[in-house]
Amino acid sequence: MIAVATRRNLGLAALAWFLLIAAAVTGYWVVVIPVTRDPLANDFTLAFISARIGLEHGWTNIYSLSLQHQLFGQLRPGVFFNDGQRYLAPPPLAWVTALLTGLGAANAFYAWLVISVTAIVGCWWLAAPGRGLSRWIWLVGAFAWYPVLYALQYGQPAPLVLLAVLACWKLAEKDMPYRAGLVLALGTGLKPQLVLAVPIVLLFSGRWRIVLAWAAGLAVLAAVSIAVLGAGGLADYRNLLAEAQALPNNRYFTLAYLLGPGPLSYVAQGVVLAAAAGGAYINRRASTGRVIALGLVAGAFGASYWHLQDFMVLLGAAWLFWRDDPPLWQRAWLVSVALTIELAWPLGPIPLLAALAIWFAFLLTPSRSRSRAKAVTTPA
Repeated sequence: MIAVATRRNLGLAALAWFLLIAAAVTGYWVVVIPVTRDPLANDFTLAFISARIGLEHGWTNIYSLSLQHQLFGQLRPGVFFNDGQRYLAPPPLAWVTALLTGLGAANAFYAWLVISVTAIVGCWWLAAPGRGLSRWIWLVGAFAWYPVLYALQYGQPAPLVLLAVLACWKLAEKDMPYRAGLVLALGTGLKPQLVLAVPIVLLFSGRWRIVLAWAAGLAVLAAVSIAVLGAGGLADYRNLLAEAQALPNNRYFTLAYLLGPGPLSYVAQGVVLAAAAGGAYINRRASTGRVIALGLVAGAFGASYWHLQDFMVLLGAAWLFWRDDPPLWQRAWLVSVALTIELAWPLGPIPLLAALAIWFAFLLTPSRSRSRAKAVTTPA
């Protein structure tokens, strides 16, 4: 037994060192070099521009293409304002970003980067499984994974969205469903497509109190957003979304890449969401963590608008899935998921979609936890 424990500890130590080196090298190339070269070459700058528009020209104009172009030219003179340089997130992200505008564009991004790193550490602290060195390995591994680093490079809100999802899970575990739903609503308001399926699976698993609070919180955010934007702002927003939906790079890592951008891809998305709802019902007595993991994976697999950095939310799905103590062979499959996403640029989208499909299938079936998962006899 001592020899087995020693070998295990040595293996964990070797893995920790490997991931630490990978995090340092990859982080240097993916985050440090691009950020130091140009701290404004990211998506956060677009949120900063919209926040500035809101503060200086009124919040009804944050989706004005001409104003976005004008401020973009001021912040990044000489850089072409192409079809990828639009602010498309909901208004709440611009409102949050407005709190940082006084720092200036570059310093605001650095502050956002610190907030994002802190959010990732918070996600790990809330949900990472294991104890001791094995738990620390999850943190090092998170910062070695390309989608996480890519999200940091681009100043994406995904770390904050994932923190909201995992805080929702934690509050639900503590029997605080209404608070859980409100926190989930805050995360949804920042980037809805990342958590599209989570409320659906929570509802069909019987956790209606969480969904009720989520819907109420999101309704408030939506009502305020609509009131602030007005008819003109809403029209501008619809035009920008229609333009973005037609861009191939926005669907490269989705089923729409295989099926095309037409109705067939939306049918596929509906099928995935319907399957997730059925899987949630089947797993209604499983842990809340497993149900939320199902929602996160369903959202990523069934998306019609998704980018490589968005896959970082699967970090939380992996932790919650692992906590459910699935069979070893199912846990081992997560390596395939991680690697196909890590190597998505050279491999293309098909391997990662196949890996996600198999993980999705695991989550659709009844929990096969090797230990007694916390049963939910009266779902919240």
